[in-house]
Amino acid sequence: MKKCLMSLLFITCLLGAHTPVHAQVNQSKPLEEFYAEYGYKSLEEAVKEFEQQMKMKISLPKKLPSLSFTHVLARVNRLGGNENVELNVEYLNEHVPENHFKMDIRPAENKLFIHEKRIIEQVRLKTGGKGIFVKVPGFHVFIFETEHCQYRLSMDQRVSDHFYPDELVEIANTIDSE
Repeated sequence: MKKCLMSLLFITCLLGAHTPVHAQVNQSKPLEEFYAEYGYKSLEEAVKEFEQQMKMKISLPKKLPSLSFTHVLARVNRLGGNENVELNVEYLNEHVPENHFKMDIRPAENKLFIHEKRIIEQVRLKTGGKGIFVKVPGFHVFIFETEHCQYRLSMDQRVSDHFYPDELVEIANTIDSE
């Protein structure tokens, strides 16, 4: 009888430990609030802050990907100090997460070094400069330079049936050289 009670108690404890707990789910924060926690603000504010800090004017593309976006947020990101600063711009769709276009801009003197084995293809831009497609898991990435800045354009690969990597080159060709 004692063994039977112990077994019953053990089984009861096991079942109690594996019973799912139904927690009340909080309504998620608006996208702007979530990104604001990481320093994101309006594109205009971030561009102004970046230009003032870096003492340079930057150009943004006149063309964007042919996808719909609900939000444009940006921040000035200080990566390891004031000498390594970049502007991060995110084009997002709150309802279609794969509609995600990123643009990162940094001064040319602090450009990223890209190892040759990561380069997929080199492309000539209309300005005569060159750009490169780079291997990055989950994203199509195109990197190019203007006279004063290095640009990194990234698009989520999940939209490959609606968006072609060549569009990144078209977008790059709409950025005026500073």
